Parts: sequence; C-alpha cells; structure tokens
Amino acid sequence: MKLNLFTLPLLWLLSACGSGSEGEAKAQVVPDAKAPESVIVSENLAIPDNRSLDTYQILVIGNSHVQSIQKFLTLIFQNGLKEKEINIDKRVGAFLDVIVDKESLVELVEARPWTHIILQGQKYSQSQSVLYSTEATRTWIQRAKKKGATPILYPEHPQRGNLLEADYVHSIHVDIADEESSCIAPVGLSWNKVLAIEPDLDLYQADGNHATELGALLSALVLYQVVSGQTADALPYIAELPGTESEQALLGQIASQTVAEHVTCVF
Repeated sequence: MKLNLFTLPLLWLLSACGSGSEGEAKAQVVPDAKAPESVIVSENLAIPDNRSLDTYQILVIGNSHVQSIQKFLTLIFQNGLKEKEINIDKRVGAFLDVIVDKESLVELVEARPWTHIILQGQKYSQSQSVLYSTEATRTWIQRAKKKGATPILYPEHPQRGNLLEADYVHSIHVDIADEESSCIAPVGLSWNKVLAIEPDLDLYQADGNHATELGALLSALVLYQVVSGQTADALPYIAELPGTESEQALLGQIASQTVAEHVTCVF
C-alpha cells in the first residue's frame, strides 16, 4: 500500500471538549464564536459515498481529542486495507465554530481532493444547561459535500463517570445530521459499551477527559469502519497499536457492534 502521512504543526492552541458555561439555572442559547459565512443556504446535498475508491484522502479537523487519530488510522489502514492508497492530514486545536472561517483551513479544504472529512469539536454543555449553535458544524458539512467528500461527524467520548454524556453528545450530532445530511461515527456510544464490559480498562488520562492511547484506538476503530465500510472486528492484531491482543479484539468487536446498531450514513 502506498502511504503518504502528513504530520503538521498545531495551528491553534489545544482546546478541551464541552463548554465553559456550566451551572446555569436555565438553558440558554449561545451563538457561535464567529458567525460562519455559509457556503449554501441549505441545498442539503446528498452524502458522497467514497468507500469504494482506490485512494482515500482523509482530513481530520477537531480539538485536542483528535490528537492521536491520524497515526492510529494510518496503522489500521496499513493492516486492514493494504490495497488502498491512504493520505491522512489533520488540523488540531480548536472548536469548529472558532475556525469556521479560518482562511488557511478553508483554503486547505478547497485545495485538495478530499474523499472524507472528519469533523470533531461541536461545542456542548457538560451540564446540559447551555445550547450552543450548530451552524458552524453544518457549514463544515456543506463544504465537505460541495467538495465531493464524505463528511463524518465525530461525537466525542464521555468524561469519566458520566456515561450519559455520550448519549447527549451523540444526540446533538444526530440533530445536526437531520438538518444537514452527514455520516455520524458513534464514538462515545462505543466507549459506553466497552466500559460496561470492562470498567477498569485504561481508556482515560488522569484528567478524566482526554483519552489514553488505548481509548484513542477505540475511537479510531469506529472511524475506520465508518470511513471504509469494512468491519473493525476483522482486523488482525497489530503490534504497533496500543493494547494486548485480547484488548484490541474487544475494542474491534465493540466498535463493529456499535456501528452496526446505528445508522451511521444514509447514502
């Protein structure tokens, strides 16, 4: 398999997920940090289906939660789809509304023939007391489809001890996709399943928010299946990835099961 891996410097300061506005007495609606210059009013283009292409050009956009996704997806594709040429690029560091009209990033999206664009970084309230605008995320989806790329929303995993957060965050992204058609990778829901089976599995860093390498692998396995349509549970043990053989098998099985249980893409 031909492989071109682009490791790019951070363009923005790393941001954590969720919102900084908690403990409100009543839910309030918060507009985007920057109102996006929408590409279209709402043509709601169909989702391009690029699973069968011989070459994947994948762009990952998000905050600090996608930091390890590029390297793990690369290793997974090297072992799972050796016949394809894979190019993976990433831009990490900010919420989607903060960077919605960042000129260098918009130009990057326009300049290359992306087949898949993974979008993480929709703001949400951890206390569910604040409703954040989804306009910027919908604008990113519009841009991806206009380029012929498959947009894939990435609802992040829940914080340690708050499994209900996964359902809440996933539901936000379902609502977005209802308004602007997009694929959704059920990342947080897969974490809930794994933690229900193996609650002591080391998926979290000490802050209880960010993923360990093992946790990031689980997220990457879900994305692999949504991108390619190939089941994660059919992957071999990959020594270069984190986790024992049994741990990788469990993560692959749960990733595949979770994707199978949800409508991830409506092509």
